[in-house]
Amino acid sequence: MKARLLLALHFHQPVGNFDSVFRDAVRLCYAPLIEHYERHPGVRAAFHFSGCLLEWLEVHDRPFLDRVLGLAAAGRFEPLGGGFYEPILPVIPRADALDQIARLAGWWEKRCGRRPKGVWIAERVWEPSLAELLAEAGAAYTILDDQHLRFAGLLDERFRGAFTTERAGRGIAFYPSDFQLRYLIPFRPLDAVRRHFETLPDDGREWVLTYGDDAEKFGLWPGTHPWVYGEGWLERFFALLEEDKGPVRSDSPGAHLAENPPARRVHVPSASYTEMLEWALPAESVKAYGRVRAAALGAVPAEHVRAFVRGPLWDMFLARYPEADQLHKHVLWTSRRSRALPAGSPAREEAITSVLRAQCNCAYWHGLFGGIYFPHLRHGAYESVLAADAALARSETPGVTVEVEDIDADREPEIILRSPVAQAFFRPSDGGTLAELDYLPARFNVTNVVSRWRESYHERSDQTHAPAPAGALSSPHEKGAGIRDADLEGRHFDRLPLRSLRDFWSARPPDPARLTSLAGLELAQGRLQGWERTAGGFTSRARLGPLLCARSVEMDASGAMRIRWEPAADGARGEAAAGGAAEARGWFGTLLCLSLLTGRAPDRALSVTDNEEREIRGAPGDPLEVWDAIRFSLEDRAFGFAVDLIPAQPALMLATPIETLQRSEDKVEAAYQGTLFALCWQLARPESGPRPIELQLRFRKLG
Repeated sequence: MKARLLLALHFHQPVGNFDSVFRDAVRLCYAPLIEHYERHPGVRAAFHFSGCLLEWLEVHDRPFLDRVLGLAAAGRFEPLGGGFYEPILPVIPRADALDQIARLAGWWEKRCGRRPKGVWIAERVWEPSLAELLAEAGAAYTILDDQHLRFAGLLDERFRGAFTTERAGRGIAFYPSDFQLRYLIPFRPLDAVRRHFETLPDDGREWVLTYGDDAEKFGLWPGTHPWVYGEGWLERFFALLEEDKGPVRSDSPGAHLAENPPARRVHVPSASYTEMLEWALPAESVKAYGRVRAAALGAVPAEHVRAFVRGPLWDMFLARYPEADQLHKHVLWTSRRSRALPAGSPAREEAITSVLRAQCNCAYWHGLFGGIYFPHLRHGAYESVLAADAALARSETPGVTVEVEDIDADREPEIILRSPVAQAFFRPSDGGTLAELDYLPARFNVTNVVSRWRESYHERSDQTHAPAPAGALSSPHEKGAGIRDADLEGRHFDRLPLRSLRDFWSARPPDPARLTSLAGLELAQGRLQGWERTAGGFTSRARLGPLLCARSVEMDASGAMRIRWEPAADGARGEAAAGGAAEARGWFGTLLCLSLLTGRAPDRALSVTDNEEREIRGAPGDPLEVWDAIRFSLEDRAFGFAVDLIPAQPALMLATPIETLQRSEDKVEAAYQGTLFALCWQLARPESGPRPIELQLRFRKLG
């Protein structure tokens, strides 16, 4: 009996991606794929286009978009819905999730008269509550992986048709995408794909297999364009689906569901596809996971191992990467403020749309591609949420607001200073550090830096699947990162997040080499000893090496911040150690982790002025050591602003670039994340008494 293949292809480019990448995706993948599909009217499928991609096509490639809309209007393919900006639905507010789904469904209905029945789930991240949410959104079905059924304990047939699941009496159908097909299509010779269908047992019942996967595998993934088009793989595959007496015929999931097939009921646990859950593991746990998996494979069938050995939730990325969590919780904070505006408020719709755009998932995690390690993707999300914040600021009374709120639900309060121009997020639980500093007119976060986190593949313990056989194309999932000893030489991995205004004490002045590794610096960390809110900021107290340090932070209506420190010898520590008074000598300093997205570009510059009014100019990523600096500025003419840092007392200023090393689809790549600056002052002798240290930080517009 002929099998049925339900085809569903997912076309997506993230918010913040370069126009050149969008253009290459259309040229190398989307346009030739659609052209082949047009030539094979016997092939039926569902296509999901993310709203991020649709918005780009509307502006930059209307002819291609019109071809797609024409095919949809003619019923040649089934449009799939989902979250408009490709969010991870379970980690955004319910109102936002319903809004995201409604917007994509409405887009298709308005432009081609067809409202999607199915919903694409970004990265297959499923939680049981989604059944109720999708039912409320009016969806009839979605597509998960067959791995979700294994995690539910189903070890028998998974490919006979639709399944159904529910929560609180509201349900949705779903189809499980075949794990084996993900590695066969389009990476194996067509004979292997044909055999996959021909070897299905003929028991008189129809086999219904689903292939739901990224369209980018058909020309944009490494090595796929010459294989899929140059060698004619896709042409032969579509011809196979049209064979009268072939082993398989294609259909769309919606068409199959319309036949009202019996659906098997199952309750699906929180899950994603296997690789995603492996990537979400803490780096230090991957080796143990690999050992357990290998031991299990030696004792029980592989199918049992796949079902009962698994990684954690997608949400673990928010614990692994504090930078992702800061962005995520900022977006949630802005969503609450946006939806609290009265209906009809001029800023409300603009702010909500910008929030939804910032929920595009790609900048929040890291697996097979750079993800969170790509500064331009993080900037795309920040630019969007800051557009919402700027709209909200226009609707508020001018002045400075000081908010104290646990925005990340870690039982520790954060302090947010807001003016019409700038906003700053401080963490009293982490030494009073500055986690984010935004300049609203440019929609720019100047502290958009990711730390140099150690990944499992730095120790060659990343999980990969069996290598591709001879005569096949290797999927990136089948290849390790390829880290060499030389790649790691001289690299430093961070223990603490790289946050600004992390104060430190050092016995001797740091130099650029020591700054790179933060060697010899006693860094502020953990809870402050105490802090109090003030009218324009906050004051705090902290123990730092041999010092007790009082600090005040104030923001004015222009967005300028003034930071004042009063370091003094810690008497208790001094009495406990011989020569305690001398311990209070040395150097006091603070770190600033700043980024203009690129370390070197004609329209970005770093300028430092010393006590003799000599100016040193360079690129933002240049290493520097300047004694008696009285001012340094980062200038960004691409976004039209500069940030100036002006110490009241001349300081030793050091700068060193922050670079990460991460895997991507087919290579290991280094990425500039920002620059680590240190401002350092030599402490006065104890007998001369405490000497306050002051720093002003301000933004200014550039032409």
